[in-house]
Amino acid sequence: MKHLSCLLILLCTSVQADYSAHPKAAGLIDELVGSGHYSKGELLHILREARQNPKLIETEQKAPEKTRTWPEYRAIFLDDWRIRKGAEYLRTHRETFARAQASYGIPPALVAAIIGVETRYGGYTGPHRVLDSLATQGFDHPTRSTFFFSELKHFLLLCKEHGFDPLQLQGSYAGAMGLSQFMPSNYRHLGLDYDANGAVDLWDNHDAIGSAANYLVNFQSGKRAWQANQSVAFPVQVRTLDGIEINSKYPQYRWGDLKAQISGLAVALDDEQAVGLIELDLGASKAYWLGLPNFYSIMSYNPRVYYAMAVFQLSEAIAAAALQSTP
Repeated sequence: MKHLSCLLILLCTSVQADYSAHPKAAGLIDELVGSGHYSKGELLHILREARQNPKLIETEQKAPEKTRTWPEYRAIFLDDWRIRKGAEYLRTHRETFARAQASYGIPPALVAAIIGVETRYGGYTGPHRVLDSLATQGFDHPTRSTFFFSELKHFLLLCKEHGFDPLQLQGSYAGAMGLSQFMPSNYRHLGLDYDANGAVDLWDNHDAIGSAANYLVNFQSGKRAWQANQSVAFPVQVRTLDGIEINSKYPQYRWGDLKAQISGLAVALDDEQAVGLIELDLGASKAYWLGLPNFYSIMSYNPRVYYAMAVFQLSEAIAAAALQSTP
């Protein structure tokens, strides 16, 4: 029983972990020292201060977009409060949203919905030290350690580039930061000083809004880049799924390839239009949507169908609420 109690404590709480002695640490230290950004002593100190929290790995593996039905997941994000606050957020920062729309072609309600889903418009940006999240996931995750280890390196570089204290920054269980919840590599490459005050601060509304819009356009060109003035997705009925792959990460079909098997589309599409078929689990049945490239652009932010659909539907609800509240 004593051993079981100790194991339960380890699983539920963070513990000091000397990651400086981990076999993977030597290469990270050599690379960052060789880049001239850190001394070996600095990195040893940081890695010794990181705390191991296995609960973070469990949280990542059981994220709601992986485990819930669509109605259960939708209910988390499309509530009256988040819709009303989204409309208020649009009004409060209308000038910043308008500038981002002019620069990137992203509807303001869509950017607001991302920030609403990610952090409740800045109300909850994450309680975990980013160092602990990335060290735990990067050194110990059973299947995704390569990704998180790379993000740990980017985090350490980000801290040097922006003068952040790596022992102080807080974020999500996965190491995402700010109102727009950027991972460190995206913070470094796509974060913007949108208010031109000399700092890229994603805990600031202006920088978060501009950076989220920049992300959708410039994270990945081609099939997943945002297309201005284009739709996102439409509900459809499916006559047969024979040969159709559902819930892919890219719009891998042309409309002309699918239209014989699909009905109920409310608009006319060119046969060459890139599309994908989205399936939502309703529990007792399925619902189907036709996704256009902009749906998959949202998926570049989080590669889960439920996430992208929640952002899209919340954006539609926010836009409608904002229109109704306009004098």
